[in-house]
Amino acid sequence: MVAHVPARSALAPYRAAVAFITASLIAILGACDKMPLVAPSGTAITLIATTNTLPVNGATDITAVLIEGGMAGGETSEVITGVGTPVHNGTLVTFLTTLGRIEPVEARTTAGRATVRLVADGRSGKATITAFSGAANKTLEVNIGAAGASRVVVTANPQSLPATGGSTTISARVEDAQGNGLLGVPVSFSTTKGTLEQTTVLSNEAGFASTILTTSEAADVTASTGGATAALSGTVAISLRPQTTISIRLTSTSPMIGVQSTFEVTPGTTTIIRNVVIDYGDGTADDQLGQISGPTTVQHLFGAFGVRNIEVTATDAQGSVVTTGTSVVVAPLTATVAATVGAKVGDNTIFTVTVPANAVIARYEWNFGDGSTRVTETPQTAYAYQSTGQRVVTVRVVPLVGPAATALVSVDVR
Repeated sequence: MVAHVPARSALAPYRAAVAFITASLIAILGACDKMPLVAPSGTAITLIATTNTLPVNGATDITAVLIEGGMAGGETSEVITGVGTPVHNGTLVTFLTTLGRIEPVEARTTAGRATVRLVADGRSGKATITAFSGAANKTLEVNIGAAGASRVVVTANPQSLPATGGSTTISARVEDAQGNGLLGVPVSFSTTKGTLEQTTVLSNEAGFASTILTTSEAADVTASTGGATAALSGTVAISLRPQTTISIRLTSTSPMIGVQSTFEVTPGTTTIIRNVVIDYGDGTADDQLGQISGPTTVQHLFGAFGVRNIEVTATDAQGSVVTTGTSVVVAPLTATVAATVGAKVGDNTIFTVTVPANAVIARYEWNFGDGSTRVTETPQTAYAYQSTGQRVVTVRVVPLVGPAATALVSVDVR
């Protein structure tokens, strides 16, 4: 019996149908191959940031960890700790942010992890980052700039300026709730008096933002920035110290060579003087007064006569220097000598020199007028003449400093 073979025309429709089905399957399979691989149902996403506080000009890595089977079902899905396995390599994860930008916005997993970078754009605030793949999604908040700040502490160095004013460094430290300094936070400075070198400064690695205030008046400087829950600010008061003053006056009689002159040096009522130097205008100075807080007496022996300009320079506890002065007229040393009346040959004649009170005399050089001389340390001496006649006695009074004075007396020896 011979088998019946359909004619070619009868097989054509079947062949066309097979070709159509084959082409369709190829098209479907090709389209499936182009579809991105996303996380399967029940995948849990965990988001991790390198830091949760970011400077306004900073960046941080954001990593999404995808665990297949790590999400429980039911009305409220929750992550089941320690359950599941990492999703297939190449699973596509998309990232979004409410502040700044994500680079790149899509990443594929390796060992269940996909990492992108959050880049701040100069603005402060909370960046909410969302990562999603398939039906799985997760959000994470990162504080940018002032959003992480909890307080601002403001200090000044120095906080007290000289009476005429000056410059001081104002520092504001931006801190989080744990007291850590925050980097890259914009801080605005304002002052009630004077001028600021900079009015807006970004905090450094230690959380400090600094500027310089120059003022001739007392001022309040305020530093402000945004905060985690509200605007933050701090203020420091800059004061001016009372004017440092000092005076000097002569309290003894008119100055004279070799005679102790007394001066009173007096600081201002609100001034504590760390050191005082007095220049007496005769080539000598006194720098041993040290710290004084009230009227202080000093004495001086002038070594030259004439007008002397006395200058006193005081340095206060903060290093401020003030100078004032006075003038005095210094007279030459004066001296007189007297002898007992009725000098007789062979008898002692008493000679006495008189000098001003408080004179400091080094020695007395005597010439008795008959060729005899003597030097004493006291103003009185006795001498017996051996012959009669008129004698002129000269005594040279030599002070401890300065030129000597000479005194004369005539004696009639009988």
